[in-house]
This record gives sequence, structure tokens and C-alpha cells, in this order.
Amino acid sequence: MMAIREDFQRARSDHEKAARRVEILDAAEDLLLKLGNERFAVSALAARVGVSKSTVFLYFGNKEEMLLAVYERAFMRAFRQLGERLTPGMSGKAFAVAFIDSMIDHPSLLIVRAQLARTIERNVSLESLVSTKKRLLECGTGVSEKLDEVMDLESGCGKRMVMALVNLAAGAVQVDSLPYVDAKAVPQEIADLLHTASIRNIFMDGAEFIFCGATGRSFG
Repeated sequence: MMAIREDFQRARSDHEKAARRVEILDAAEDLLLKLGNERFAVSALAARVGVSKSTVFLYFGNKEEMLLAVYERAFMRAFRQLGERLTPGMSGKAFAVAFIDSMIDHPSLLIVRAQLARTIERNVSLESLVSTKKRLLECGTGVSEKLDEVMDLESGCGKRMVMALVNLAAGAVQVDSLPYVDAKAVPQEIADLLHTASIRNIFMDGAEFIFCGATGRSFG
């Protein structure tokens, strides 16, 4: 029988509860990166943290609300990082590299996004969904407006590009087998195919089409 951590049971102040919530989110993200969406389970998460499932649900209404919180945190971190990497006069290619680097640095964003509309958002409260969407929109809009400014784009162009690129990256991660296959253990032609279909290569190819189509400029 699993020993239940007493320190979790004793959380009383808002500060303590917030710290417990962050600890659960950290463990959830770590487990998600190891197991993926399909094998992620609250029971495994509870065991990792050292608490019961019922304790986990004191901090999140259900599994989907927890995954939505994981997604929001990763989104905020990735977009803050992207915003910091935007520089005046940067080329489309430099922007695309900054974008995919920011996404790859926070991989749970792309992993969870694959299930966002199909499963997660359908199983959270309307209040939770709306409040999360508002925060994501505010963060994404801030980065998009900065993109318009540093790249001298028509107002709103940055927002359309960012939305398209997020979806491109989320799709690319679904077909990238490199993280799960030892390229040295397969025939060279298969290894070459795996590298061609890596998230970075797929993203950069698609990003060039999106950038050039949206701006009429060369990718650079």
C-alpha cells in the first residue's frame, strides 16, 4: 500500500496550496513527456507525487483540467521565450527558428495540443475554459503585436502567422519518430527518412510557405 505524504494533507494557506498545485503540475508534465497522452493516467501521477488520486482532485477538477493547466503553463513559457527572441529586422527564417526552438524547449505544449480541442476542452468547465482562453489570448496577442512591430508587418499579420505556425508545429510533432527510434539501428535510407520527417525539418519547410504567403517576402 502506498504511503500518503502527510505534508500534502497539511496544506492550509493559499501559498501552500499553490505550491502543492505546482508540484502536481511538475509531476504531470514529467509523466506526460515520458508516457505521452495515451498512457498518461492520474493513478500513475498520484503514485509519482506520493498522494492519493482523491488528493490530486482537490487541486484539479478532473484529468482534463489538469492537462489544460499543463498546456497553459507551457504555452506561457514558450511564448514569453519567443517574445524575448524577436529582434528588429530579423528574417523570416530567423523568426521560424526562434519559434520552433521555443516550442521544442517546452514540448508538453505540442503534446497536449494534439488532444486540446478533441478531448480536453470538451471535458472541462465552461468557466475554466473561458478563463484559460482569455489568458492564452492575451499572451499570444502580445507576442503577435511585437512580431508585427519588429518585422514591420501589416497589423494582424503576426497573429495569423503565429496561429498557423502553432498548428503546424503541433502537426509536425505527431509524425516525428526520431525521439522513439534509434536511427543507428535501422537501414540508412530509413534513417534518412526519419531525419527528413523530424519536427524541425517539417516545421521549417511549412513555415517558409506560411511566411512567404503571408508577407510576400523571401524567407531569408
